[in-house]
Amino acid sequence: MKILGDHLLKPTIIQETNSYLKMSRQLAEVAPDCCFVYTNGQLLEIRKCNSCHEPSEIMKIISMVDSDSFGNYLIMRDIAHGMNKPRIIDLKLGTRTHSDFISEEKKALHIRKSVLTTTSSLGIRLCGARFTGKDDRQETQWTKGLGKTMSNEKFWNAMKIFFDIPQTQKFSVIRQLLKIRAVIESSPTHRYFGCSILIIIDDEEECHVHTKLIDFASMARSEVDTPQYEDVDEGAMMGVNNLLQILNA
Repeated sequence: MKILGDHLLKPTIIQETNSYLKMSRQLAEVAPDCCFVYTNGQLLEIRKCNSCHEPSEIMKIISMVDSDSFGNYLIMRDIAHGMNKPRIIDLKLGTRTHSDFISEEKKALHIRKSVLTTTSSLGIRLCGARFTGKDDRQETQWTKGLGKTMSNEKFWNAMKIFFDIPQTQKFSVIRQLLKIRAVIESSPTHRYFGCSILIIIDDEEECHVHTKLIDFASMARSEVDTPQYEDVDEGAMMGVNNLLQILNA
C-alpha cells in the first residue's frame, strides 16, 4: 500500500520486523530503505527520512496502523518512486526457502518446490516480472507460476530477454549484485532463507537502477536458542553467482 507519496506500508510478521530491527549496517545498505517498523503496538524508528519524519507524517502513519495493535508493518521508501517506465523482476534467492520455525508439513512443501524448480539447480527462481518489450512495445508479465515451471535453459533465456537493456544499466545491476554478494560473504552465521533479489530498472532514465535484497521474514541469524549455522550461505551465493554469470555472458 502506497502512503505519504513515496513510501510503502507493508503488512508482515514479527520475524521480519525483528530482522529489520537487528539488521547490520552492511545488510541495510543492500536492503530497501526502511524508515519505521510497527510491532507490539509501537512505532519504532529505523532510519531518518526527510519525507516521513515530520510529526504530522508520523501521526498519519500511526493512524493507519494503530487500529491493529497486534499487527506488524514496515514503512519503507518505494524503490520505484519517480521512475517513468519501471522494468521489475523478483527472483527468489538460495537453494532453501523455508524458515526454521514452520511445521514439518510446510517444510516438505517448500523442499518439494525447491527440488522441482531452478531453486535447487541454480539457487534462484523467477517469482514475477513486468516489463515492456523493446520490439512490440507490449507489456509482458511473468508470474510466480511460470517460474515454477522453468527449466534451467528457459530461466536463462528469460533472463536474457529481461536484461535486454543498455550496457550501462547492466553494469549497474552487476555492481549492485557484487555488493549483495559481498554482504552475504561477510555474514557467515546468517542464512538468507526466503529472501529475494528485487531489480527495478527505468527504461526511460538510464541512471535509475536499483537492485535490492528483500523479504527477511524467514532468514536465520544463529542467535541464542535458535539453530546455529557456520560458513557462508552457499545456496544464496550460488544464486547470485549464477545471475552474475548470465549478466556477464
